[in-house]
Formats: sequence, structure tokens, C-alpha cells
Amino acid sequence: MTTTQLAAVPGARMEAEMHQQPEVLAALVDRWPALTAQVAALTEGAPPLGVAFLARGSSDHAALLGRYAVELQTGLPTCLVAPSVATAYGRVPEGFRGWLLVALSQSGRTPEIVDLARRYAAAGARVIAVTNDGGSALAGAAHLSVPLEAGPEVAVPATKTVTGQLLALLAVAGGLGPAGSGGLTQAQAASLPDAVARVLGDGESAERAAGLLAGHDRMAVVGRGACYPAALESALKLQETTGLMAHGFSTADFRHGPIAVCGPDAPALLLAGSGPADADTLDLRAALAARRAPVLLAGTAPEAGLSWPALGHLGECLTATVRGQQLALATARRLGIDPDRPTGLNKITMTS
Repeated sequence: MTTTQLAAVPGARMEAEMHQQPEVLAALVDRWPALTAQVAALTEGAPPLGVAFLARGSSDHAALLGRYAVELQTGLPTCLVAPSVATAYGRVPEGFRGWLLVALSQSGRTPEIVDLARRYAAAGARVIAVTNDGGSALAGAAHLSVPLEAGPEVAVPATKTVTGQLLALLAVAGGLGPAGSGGLTQAQAASLPDAVARVLGDGESAERAAGLLAGHDRMAVVGRGACYPAALESALKLQETTGLMAHGFSTADFRHGPIAVCGPDAPALLLAGSGPADADTLDLRAALAARRAPVLLAGTAPEAGLSWPALGHLGECLTATVRGQQLALATARRLGIDPDRPTGLNKITMTS
């Protein structure tokens, strides 16, 4: 399809980039030994005291998966950095000396993320940059750059760079030490390109699910463990492509009050794979039925309307995330909205 033809079809750019994901992921799997070796070399002789993640937006959701992976792989403490502590309140991050800072930005040009990466490096943290552009300002500010090499991403809703970041962070965790109780191996990572391709090959399920969502203006997206970052990312994709008031929740937090937002006019999308935390999400169905809330189930259960292959590891975050992308695209089209041109959004958010 030519550039002119892409511009004429609502969501064509987003869809085209979504379908590039298996290829992008396969290339990252091929680089897995080199990536893990580079991370190991960066920390050799001086294991980090902890691992901090610096990100905004979709990158923040990828960082959450990184926290799960690092804590499972190594037992090290992790945190998400609050950027405004340094940028707005002026606090120097000297307490992070000896830590590893993983800074994420798809473009590598967000001023706030670049500035903070430099500040943390000056304060004694070792910095890894995860960005699509290995020649970006963020990559230049880091001790180690992990470029996604996903090719240009033109659509405003990020797709291939998000799943690329997710897999790159699993590789970073793999380089930090011997496999623990939940880290991803290269062999497990190698199953992801085909699993994502299988999900992308089933667009009809997303079309059917979009028929339900298009009749509502608010919803909850719920998941736990590996599916929690995917729930947050799927909610964001629905927000930015359709304007739907979608909110992502941890299953555990959802039970503590937010379940009250769901009812006959507010459905819930449940993301539940084959991991140890997913049974808890499936158990929500009874409580949602009591509230007469429509439920969309995505995952590995036989009755899931939006299915993905059961992999049994953190990589299911990627397949869940792709299902969320499909649903956002299909819902936008059903509502007559072009997700390639969402109102009031830009590709790069210039926070500082």
C-alpha cells in the first residue's frame, strides 16, 4: 500500500506497524545473547544495589514489566522514578549511587527523560537506555544503549516500539544474573514472535469485541502479574485512539473499590493468561456478573473471546498487549475515528 493509500484508510498506519511486530521481536531474540552479555558486562564486579526505571506513558507500562522481571530474576529492589522530584522539586538523586537506572523513551528525544538520565549518571548511577533510535540523545546519555531497531514508527499510537521495549527489558533482566523463579530465557523469548503473529492473524475476535465497546463511553481494563502492564497499556490505547474513558487496574486494587465503576453501562476487559496471578482475575467474573457488568475476557482460558497462546511466562504480557492494540484499532474504526490522527495528540510529548 502506498503512502497516499495509507493516509486514506483510517488506522492503516497503526495496523501496518502492528503487523511488523513479529519481525521486530524476532530480530531482538536474535540479539538476545549479545544484549544479555552487554548488561552483564556493565554490572560485572559491582552488582547494582537496585534497579530504577525512568519512563512516561507507554514506556512506563513497559517499565512495570521490567520491575516484575528484575525482581523475579534477581531479587533486587526496584522502583519507578518520580521525574518531578528532580525536575520540579530540585532534589539531586544522590541516593541512587550504585544503582542501575533503566531509562525508556521510544524516540529517545523526550527532554525530561534525557535530562534525568544525565542527572542520575552524574549522581553515580549506571544508565541503560532503551530506545528505538540508537543514535538518539538518550542513547548518548547512557552507559549502555539497547536500541530496538524497529524502524520508523509513524502512527501516533505506539505499537511495535512498546512490545519491543517489553522484550528488551526482559533481556536486560536476563543479563543481571542467573535465572531465578521467573526470568525469561532466550528459548522462551523465541516463542514470542510466532505467538504474536498468531494473535495478529485473528482480527475477527477484536472486531466482535469492538461491537460491545462501541456502545459504551467508559470501561475498566483489569489484569495482574504479567497482565497488569498490558492492562494499563490497553487502557491507554483505548483512550488515545477512541476517547473512551478506559482505566487500567491491578486485579487486587480493583477489588478494593474501583469495581464500583462497572455496571450495565460500564464493561470490564479482563486480561488473564496462564501465570500464577491470573486465576485471581478470572475470579472477578462472579462479582462483575452480580453488578450486571458486561465482561470481555482475553487470555488463555478456553472461553476467552480474545485468546492468545498459553506460554506460562512473563512474555504473555506481549501477547496481551497486542490484543489490546487490536481492540483499540477495531473500536476506533467502528466509532468512525481515525486512530492515526487522534485529536490533540502528538507523536513525541515534549515534557521537561
